[in-house]
Amino acid sequence: MNKFPKIDFKELEEDKERNRKQRMEFVKLYVEWLKKTPNKKWSKQQNKLISRN
Repeated sequence: MNKFPKIDFKELEEDKERNRKQRMEFVKLYVEWLKKTPNKKWSKQQNKLISRN
């Protein structure tokens, strides 16, 4: 007899919101870094990232 685990939807919603906030904070930090970093430097890093795939 298989029983499904109970799902705490409130907890899932809290996790979702926490993850969203963390992503937004990362984006803000990355934008700040982009603004103060010369194009040559960040474009080289982007190229490495894209070239991996």
